[in-house]
Parts: sequence; C-alpha cells; structure tokens
Amino acid sequence: GYGFWSITFSTLYLFSSYYLVYRLFKLSRQASPVVRKFLRWGGIYLVLSGLGPYALGYIMAAGLRETVWYSLAIYWFIHFLYNGYFVFIVFAFLFHRFGNLRLPRTIFRLMNISVIPLYALSVLWSSPPWPYYFVAFAGAALQLAAVILLFRSSIPSLKNFKFDFSARVFLLAVIAYGLKIIFQFSAVFPDVQQFLGKTVHTTIIAYLHLVMLGFFTLFFLSVFINRKWLQPAGILKTGLGLLVIGIILSELLLFGQGIMNYFSHSGIKDYYSLLVWVSALMPAGIGIMAFDVFRKKARP
Repeated sequence: GYGFWSITFSTLYLFSSYYLVYRLFKLSRQASPVVRKFLRWGGIYLVLSGLGPYALGYIMAAGLRETVWYSLAIYWFIHFLYNGYFVFIVFAFLFHRFGNLRLPRTIFRLMNISVIPLYALSVLWSSPPWPYYFVAFAGAALQLAAVILLFRSSIPSLKNFKFDFSARVFLLAVIAYGLKIIFQFSAVFPDVQQFLGKTVHTTIIAYLHLVMLGFFTLFFLSVFINRKWLQPAGILKTGLGLLVIGIILSELLLFGQGIMNYFSHSGIKDYYSLLVWVSALMPAGIGIMAFDVFRKKARP
C-alpha cells in the first residue's frame, strides 16, 4: 500500500539518490572524459527513474491503481534504473578498469540516445498504437548497433588481456549482457510479444534476474576479484562457484518453464521445488563467501 512508512522510505530513497548524483558529478571531474560521460549520464538517468515513484503518488491519490498507468510508472522506474543508471555505471567502471579501451564517440551517442526510446518496450504489453512498436524497435536496434561497434573496436585492445579468474567471471557477465541485448531486440516482434504475454510470470523475472544477477552482480564480483578485495581461493572460490551455478540453473528453470508452458501447457515437473533448491545455491554461495571474508578480516 501507499501508506505512511512506504511514502517515508520512498522519499528518503529519492533524496539520498539525489545526493548520490551530486557526489557522482563532483567525483567525475577527476575521471577521464569517457568515464565522466558515463558517470554523469548515469546520474541523470537515476534522477529520471525517480519520476516513477512520484507518479505513483499521484496515480494512487487519483484512484488510478487498477489502470495501466500504475504499471507504466513502475516500469518507468525500473527501466531508467536498469538500462540507464546501472548500465552506465558498469560501463564507467569498465572504461576506468581498461584505460586502453577505445570508445568512439558514435558508440556512446548510440547508447545514450537509445535509453529513452527503449522505454517503449515496457509499454508494448498494453497493446499501444503502432508508433510505439517503431520507437521500441529503434531503441533496441540502436543499443544492438552500439554493442556490435563496441565489440569490434575493443578487439585490438584485448589482445594482451590476461584471462585470469576475474576475467572468467567478467566473461560470464559479458555473455549475460549480450543475451540482454538480444532478448530486448527480439521482444519488439509480435510473435515474441505474444509469447511474453502468455509467460510473463516467468520470462520477465528471468530477464530481470539475467540483468541483475548475471550482468551487474557478476561484473562487480569480477571487479572485486581484480582489485584483490576478494581472493578467489579456498572456500571463497567454492562459494562463488555455488553462486554462479545457482544463477545459471535458475535462469534455465525460469526460461524453461515459460517455454514449456507456452508450447506444451504442462510445465516442468516439480518446477517450484526445483526452483527453491536451485535458488538456495545463491544465498549459500554468498554466505560462504561472506564467512571467508570475515574469517580473514578476523586474523591479526
């Protein structure tokens, strides 16, 4: 509900995000031009995402809780947080980490221009007029083009790339990001929209987890390992392995359930039990990693 405590904490979240953006802009002065662009535009998209919770307040007050506007406001918040702030912050880290990576101006422009029209993807479920499909296609196509150009321009810089443990975790994050780009591009087409409409409870969660767990989480874990904040040895390596296996198996289950429901109308046998056991691997892995970190901190 939209009661006192939810409004209080939503407001605190929004104001703390504004302070974070202020800090990002201030600290970005010391960064390279490429990193500065990603940090500042990421901050701008974080502020834009906050318009969603503000809109929810009006929507609830106006008695529009059961209308499409309620969902659209939530999707606005999620879209600019995921595809704007989170993605741009990851790329800021990426270009800070690999200072020798080139970023042609065209690639950044394509990535940046695509963010706003890509929101149209979150509208397609409501069967909007055809221009929305065109806008969604344009946003997805621009992001796909940016990723292809980025990959091509990065190949020369990665020839001497050391393929250590952090790089293997990083590669998994890159694969997850590549799948994200492919999925959002394919989601524009009517047949895929029909599939998503009938399997929304599993496929949308699978997509969000692919981005949050597969891309963001694994990317930053690779950063922590690279900076020696995490030492991939002993039980910590075991914990990280359980986390990765849990992410991969849960994705296969979620997408698999959607596909089975759509084509056979039966689903995976013992799906929910399997999902519980597979999902349990993730907190177990995180717990083992945390135990190892605190155990090492406790040593003299």
